[in-house]
Amino acid sequence: MRRSDIVFELKGSPKGAFDGETWVFRRREQWAVMGPNNSGKSYLAALLAGTAPPRGIGLTFGEEGAEDHVAVATFSQQQDQALGGWLQARWHSMEEDSPSVRTFLSYEGVNEISPFEVRGNDTAGRRAFARLLRKVSGIFALRPLLGRLMAQLSNGEMRRVLLARALLKSPKLLVLDDPFAGLDPTMRARLHAALNRLADEGLPMVLMVRHEDEIPACATHLLLLKNVRIAGLRRLAYSGMAAGGFPSLRPKTARAICPHHADGDARQPIIELRGVTVRYGKRTVLDKLDWTVREGERWLVVGPNGSGKTLLLSLITGDNPAAYANDVRVFRRARESGESLWPIRRRIGQVSPEIQCYFDGGISVLDAVLSGRLNADGGVARPTREAREDARRWLRELGLTDAEKVPFGELSAGRQRLVLLARAMLPGPDLLLLDEPCLNLDYAARRHVLGVLERLLRNRRKETVICVSHRSDDIPRGFQRVLTLGP
Repeated sequence: MRRSDIVFELKGSPKGAFDGETWVFRRREQWAVMGPNNSGKSYLAALLAGTAPPRGIGLTFGEEGAEDHVAVATFSQQQDQALGGWLQARWHSMEEDSPSVRTFLSYEGVNEISPFEVRGNDTAGRRAFARLLRKVSGIFALRPLLGRLMAQLSNGEMRRVLLARALLKSPKLLVLDDPFAGLDPTMRARLHAALNRLADEGLPMVLMVRHEDEIPACATHLLLLKNVRIAGLRRLAYSGMAAGGFPSLRPKTARAICPHHADGDARQPIIELRGVTVRYGKRTVLDKLDWTVREGERWLVVGPNGSGKTLLLSLITGDNPAAYANDVRVFRRARESGESLWPIRRRIGQVSPEIQCYFDGGISVLDAVLSGRLNADGGVARPTREAREDARRWLRELGLTDAEKVPFGELSAGRQRLVLLARAMLPGPDLLLLDEPCLNLDYAARRHVLGVLERLLRNRRKETVICVSHRSDDIPRGFQRVLTLGP
């Protein structure tokens, strides 16, 4: 076979990563990669991008210089640090110093050059870039986002922008690590169609996916990984999923599922929002929202990317300044300037992509769980013997006993999510906030987490639980009410 017919060839390390196996990616092929948590998918993406140590692995690209034209869009816990902290910034400031989406996706921004840098005559290149930007903006519905600040984007909107940026680099090989996670059903279908279109145009792709319904129709082969070893190389005998094959949360609708409380309901209100309005510049995210959550209720919050789901949770926790400009009451206490938030936060357990993104990767898993116990000043409470026993009980419950002494940062993204769930539950919270609790989890881990949550919902009826999710199969049973937010 001619070298020009090979995109790249990977030879695994004997008795090491990928177990000495050989994987040849040929032109006109499109590969999906699947495997459980900690199987090596993200490491493989980083290896192809040239940002991970080779560990004895041989990686040869068929075309000389092709390794310099690999574009990777990855959504690991390091993503936000690499982007200047914008995900965290949007929780704490309405106008944080971050670039606009238009600047981030500009010719200078994508090519990482200063707008003041002197360059040769690149008029033709800029025109080609402008045509590509129009095309990519249409694929990912970016036009309404271009005037926004990066710090003002939701998780799903940020992913769309990062996917677009990868394509704007005009790669010879596109590597996408978990591209569907955090996208709403409409955008998942749009991405599915975009990948098929790119494949038709001859762009080779490696797609790390977690669910079978995320394998696009254009995928010709499947690479199976387990424990950073190649478990199988298969030709796909079917054409992926149809664009409409994604689990959707579209109306059952919210108004049909107990949208109001019965008169005379004696349960205490836990959360009260009255006429809440939040704007980013000229864009209104929440408009005169009235919402009451009572003790023991289980609410599912749904809506497309950018509709304000994560913003709503930040209002409840007090992490967003808009909580002080609106009538927001939690445990019957209104937000007031200068008020300590810790008496309220100590009663709230939370799991979210932001917490995972900024969590200290150097502490042990056991200490990570114990960090969920706060004292009156907001510091981590001194661990008692009883607290350590409770923490170990939660680790056993979530199948993490073997990881007790492992540094948090050495776990896969999925196992980190399990640790954060144990951390949220350790203090016995009155209010549990679950923002995409099954994000990054493989099938087995997702079933396990859902089973644990369903048992909690059955056996702990006093806790109030609010869950945000984009996939219907990521939602534990037991939620009686739905709040639907619009674009």
